Amino acid sequence: MKNEIINALDRSLLRIKGGYSVEREVDFQSVLFGELYKELPDAIIRFEHTLKNDYQSYVQRGRTTKNRKSRVDLHISDAGKTIVIELKYFKGASKEDCADMIADLAKVERIVEAGEANEGFCIQLVKEGVINRLPTLVEQKKYSFEVGRWNYNFEIKRKYQVASREAPCGRSVIWHHIK
Repeated sequence: MKNEIINALDRSLLRIKGGYSVEREVDFQSVLFGELYKELPDAIIRFEHTLKNDYQSYVQRGRTTKNRKSRVDLHISDAGKTIVIELKYFKGASKEDCADMIADLAKVERIVEAGEANEGFCIQLVKEGVINRLPTLVEQKKYSFEVGRWNYNFEIKRKYQVASREAPCGRSVIWHHIK
């Protein structure tokens, strides 16, 4: 399904270039969701799907994680195979934005490792002028830090290059495939 997801992403970026407005993450989710349905007509594609367990990489200080379950932006089931996709739309490169990008990688790694998905993708659409302020490498290691009201605590199992390509819509796209 990797090729179909890439095709759907490319068509989504062309739609954005053609005038599909993306001002928030949900806009990006929606356009990709529609293109995935065209590319994978027999698949079951769910938007903001709740998983069986908690794979989040953060907790709000003062809150409990008891009974918490993770959601993924897009969940695709087709021919006995499951893929999860986490999406971000970066309008800036704040500490929280960068933490969320790295935490999504850890989340998808854990989902695949636990067997709730066969593979996953982390895809970020980055507003013009922001890409050079994002990290260029995500190291394989344990992370533990605070940003705002959030405590992050997770492990990245492999090294990720944060390489982007310019999309037809003038923005940058970063994507990582996790198996």
